[in-house]
Amino acid sequence: MNFPNEQNRKYFTDNTSEYLEKSFQKVGLDKVYFEKLLEWLSKSPKWNTLRVNKNLANNSKDSVNDIQNFLDKSFDNLNNKLLKEGVYFPIPKCKVLSNFLDECIVYEYSKSKSMQDNIKFKSDIKCIIDVKCAQAVFRGADIFIPGIISLSLSAKSQDLICIYADLEGKCLKGSDANLYFKKSVDSLQFIGTGWLLYDRDQIFKNSEQKLYFSGKIKGIGIRLKELVDGSYTPPFHYLNQTKYFPQNLPSIICARVLDPKPGQLILDMCAAPGGKTTHLAEIIGNKGQIIAFDKISSKILKMNELCKKLNTKCVECFVTDATKIDYSVYMAESFDRILVDAPCSALGQRPLIFNNIDVNQLKSYVNYQRMILENAVKLLKPGGFMVYSTCTITLEENEEQVSWLLSKHKKLKLVDQTPFNFAASSGFQCEGLDESQSRLLQRFCPSFKSEDDLNDIYYDTNGFFISKFLKEY
Repeated sequence: MNFPNEQNRKYFTDNTSEYLEKSFQKVGLDKVYFEKLLEWLSKSPKWNTLRVNKNLANNSKDSVNDIQNFLDKSFDNLNNKLLKEGVYFPIPKCKVLSNFLDECIVYEYSKSKSMQDNIKFKSDIKCIIDVKCAQAVFRGADIFIPGIISLSLSAKSQDLICIYADLEGKCLKGSDANLYFKKSVDSLQFIGTGWLLYDRDQIFKNSEQKLYFSGKIKGIGIRLKELVDGSYTPPFHYLNQTKYFPQNLPSIICARVLDPKPGQLILDMCAAPGGKTTHLAEIIGNKGQIIAFDKISSKILKMNELCKKLNTKCVECFVTDATKIDYSVYMAESFDRILVDAPCSALGQRPLIFNNIDVNQLKSYVNYQRMILENAVKLLKPGGFMVYSTCTITLEENEEQVSWLLSKHKKLKLVDQTPFNFAASSGFQCEGLDESQSRLLQRFCPSFKSEDDLNDIYYDTNGFFISKFLKEY
């Protein structure tokens, strides 16, 4: 079923789209490639990935059984609830991804076997949520109270409701969702359906004509039924949060590519929220020292909480701006391994619903990343390894940064990422980067050639980029 806003959809502002399209043209990629890229980005990956915390989990086999039991119970509960509607979700089977990544357990989203369009698409009870919340919903989250912007005036607890994302961010909090839908349907994107857990007036409160959250309730506001494509996955927050950590596959691979060893001094320069940091600690079995930076104190507090929850004992977190290193505290050429998972434009996040980033914002990341990379090179020991990664798809933040690094720092050498080179594509050639060098890069993004299997888990990830460098003596 098509909705009014599905034709000629916009994913970026016109200026940003034009800038990105021209950028890819520099490496011989035409408009057709760009359109396929946008289509791929707009869809949520079909796979869920969980990282097993090896500090606490016994072995991969036990973990697979544990997660499969969680899936069995979750889908049994959902299917019992949907029995009267004639809708059934097959229970997915989970598995260890690879012998090289035995901490990574994967399973597919489930697709309903019966599509009840009259229930799914024609409910008069509507909810509007923000784009960030919508992206989380597509990755398996329920809808928490803060993500709800607007509800129908008649909305009551246990209503089955249609859920829409506010693409332009113009819907007023607490407003009438039906009224906004009539006026602004082209700025809304249908997400799926779910059960409302509270009455509207329990969520919103009217005082002096200003609508705002009542503050009476917290937590989950809408339990997801199914997404627009008929798919469903149980929310991760019902799993054991100490043993299993939801993490995108490229992020899991990224820590493996750095290949830290027990006893080494390791630096994570842009560490929040801490997924890769704690993974590095698990890889070395808490035997070594990991220094983690972030410039925002609240993020460091949350990282400390995560480290405690995951039994991570070798990490020290510091409020530090990675562009402004105090070399009286951190000696030059002192770290064996450095991870620079840099702040970036994050255009690889899927599903792409709408991103209002402008061209100036896009361009600003390049210089910021270079300031961090300059410090990383200075802090890295001769003989040490550095990984530079981003969760974006732009050439300027990826291949062109690699080219700049190699031209500026002659002691840096690109190295092979085997046996962890799982990406769908290698990097693009660009000025200063030849074919042999580009093949050493991992670009988690399909090339959209005829032989690409877009359903394969290594093609169906978030957009991501990984490069690895050796600092020679």
